Amino acid sequence: MRSLRARLAVVFLLLILLSMQLVSWYVERSLEQYYVGNHTRNVERQAHLMVSFLERYLDEDVQMDYIASYLRDYGRETGMDLLLLDEDAQVIAASGGMENLIDRRVVLPEIDRAISEGSASREIREREGRQDPVLSLAMPVSGGGEEMIVGALHINASLSGVYQTLHDIRSILLGATALTLAVTGVIAFVLAGTITGPVGQITERARQIAAGHFEERIDVQSGDEIGELATMFNYMAKRLHQTLSDVSEEKRRLEVVLSNMADGVVAMDPEGYIMLVNPRAAAILNRGTEHLLGKRLEEVLSDVPLESPIRETLYSAEDITLRFEVEETRRIIRAHLAAIVTGDEGDGPRGMVMVLQDITEQERAEQRRKEFVADVSHELKTPLTTIKSYMETLMSGAQDDEEVSETFMQVVVDETDRMTRMVKDLLDLSLIDSGEMQWEEDRFNLPSLIDDSCGKLAPRADDKEVSLGYRGSEAMPPLRGDRDRIEQVLVNLIGNAVEYTPPGGQVRVSWRRDGDFARVTVSDTGVGIPEEDLSRIFERFYRIDKARARAGSGGTGLGLAIAREIVESHGGEIWAESEEGVGTTMEFSLPVAERDEEAMISADDDG
Repeated sequence: MRSLRARLAVVFLLLILLSMQLVSWYVERSLEQYYVGNHTRNVERQAHLMVSFLERYLDEDVQMDYIASYLRDYGRETGMDLLLLDEDAQVIAASGGMENLIDRRVVLPEIDRAISEGSASREIREREGRQDPVLSLAMPVSGGGEEMIVGALHINASLSGVYQTLHDIRSILLGATALTLAVTGVIAFVLAGTITGPVGQITERARQIAAGHFEERIDVQSGDEIGELATMFNYMAKRLHQTLSDVSEEKRRLEVVLSNMADGVVAMDPEGYIMLVNPRAAAILNRGTEHLLGKRLEEVLSDVPLESPIRETLYSAEDITLRFEVEETRRIIRAHLAAIVTGDEGDGPRGMVMVLQDITEQERAEQRRKEFVADVSHELKTPLTTIKSYMETLMSGAQDDEEVSETFMQVVVDETDRMTRMVKDLLDLSLIDSGEMQWEEDRFNLPSLIDDSCGKLAPRADDKEVSLGYRGSEAMPPLRGDRDRIEQVLVNLIGNAVEYTPPGGQVRVSWRRDGDFARVTVSDTGVGIPEEDLSRIFERFYRIDKARARAGSGGTGLGLAIAREIVESHGGEIWAESEEGVGTTMEFSLPVAERDEEAMISADDDG
C-alpha cells in the first residue's frame, strides 16, 4: 500500500477497530459476570429453599417416594437436574433423567466440599458429551435435630440461556462495530485527504524541482504544521535554486580553468580511481578522457611505479612530488600529489589530486644548455691549447728558426681566426635568441644572390676538383629580407656541400617558386649523413666527425644552427635529406615579396 492517504485511513480504521474490540471485550466480560452471577444467585436461593424443605422431611418416618416425587416435579418445572445424596455421596433420590444414578456414588469436587466442609460449593462445566455449560451447585443438608451434615443436594442448572443472551449481545456489538467502521472509514478517508492533499502538492513540487523547475510555488492554505511545511518548502526551493545557480556558475568557472590550464589535473577517490581529468592531463598521458575515468592511474601507466606514492599520499595526507617518464610517448612528467582532506577532525582523505607538468622541453633545454656549455668549452679549449703549446715552443727558442717560427705563427693566426669566427657565431646566435639582431629589410634578387654566393665558393670548389653549378627553373619575384644574412645561409650550405664532397663530385644549387615561397635546394654527391644524426644536424655544436671526416676542417659546429635561425626569422623553413655514401640535399624556403609583375626576373639557364 503505497498511498499515504490510504495508509492514514487504514491506521484510523485500525485504531477504531482496536477501540471497539476493547470496548466489546470489556462489555462482554462484564455482562457475562453479571448474567452468570445473577443466575448463580437465583439457583442458590432455590437450593436454600429446597434444602430447608428437605431438612424438615428428611427423617425415618418420611417416605423417600415423596422426596423423589418432589425432586422430579421441581426438576421438570425448572429444567434443572437434582440429586439428593447421603453423607457418603451416594444418590438416594433424583429428578427425572438422573434416576439411573440412584444408589450410586457420585464423585464431584463440589459435592465432597459441601459434605466435608458444610458449605455451598459451585463449579461451571460442560455436560459430558454436550457443549452445554451448566452450573454445578452442591448444598449441604443437615438433619437429626442436630447441626450435623446428613447429605447434600446437587443441582445442575443449564447456562445455555445466559450464553445465548451473551451471544446475541456479541452479535449486536459486532454489527455496531461494522457500522462504526464503515462510517469511520469514510470520515477517515476524507480526513486523510485533508492531510495528504498538501503533502501531494509538496511531492509534486519536489518532483518539479528534481526536474529543474524552480519557478512555481505551493499555495499555503492553512496556518497549521502543513501550512508551515509548505511555506518552508517554498523558501527551501528558492534557496536551493540560488545555491544550484551558484554551484553551476562555480562549476563552469572551474571547468574553464581546468580546460585552459597549462598543467594536467587528475582527481582520484579514496580508492585511487580517477574521478576527474582535464584535457591537458589526457594529452600528457596520451589517453582519451573516456579511457581514464573510472580507472586506477596505476593501470593507465603500468610502466610507472605510482602505487606506492599514491598510497602514501592517501594514508599520510602529505604532499609528494615525483618525476617519471612515460615510456610510450617519451615524455618527462613532474607530478605533484596532494590529498583532499575535509575540515572534520578524524576523517581520512576524501581522495587526492595529482597535478601533471610536462617538463620534457625544459629537461631537453637544460640538457642542450649543458651540452652547449660543454661544447663551447671544448671548442675554445682546443685552439687555446694549440696556441699555448706553439707559443711556448716559440718562447723556448723556436723563434730563432725563421721557417719554424713562420709556420708556428701561421698556426696561431689560424686558431685565433677560428676562435674569432666562433665568438662571432655565438654572438649572432645570442642576438637572434634575445631578439636583438638587427635585420636589414630590403628587396633583393634571389638568382643574383645565388650567383654571388657560388662565385665566392668557386675557388674552393676548384681546389677540391668539385663541380659547382646552379640553375633556376622559372622566373622568380624578388624576396624581402636581410640580403647579407641570406647570403650567409647560402655560403654555409654551399660551403658544407663542397667541403664534404670528394674530388670528382658535384654540387648543384637550384631554386623554384612554390606558391608564396621561394625554395632553394643545395645538393651534393658527398659522403652523406647517417640517418640517426640527420635530425640533429641543426643543433648547436653538433658535428658528425666520424661520418664526414671533418678533421682539419676548422668548422665551429654552429653554421647550420645559425642558418636555421636566420631562415626561421625570415618566416621560412630549412630541412635536410641524405643517404649515407650517396649525398645530401639541403633545402630552405623564404616568402616572396608582394606581387610585382614588373619586378619578375628571369632565371638564368646556366650556373
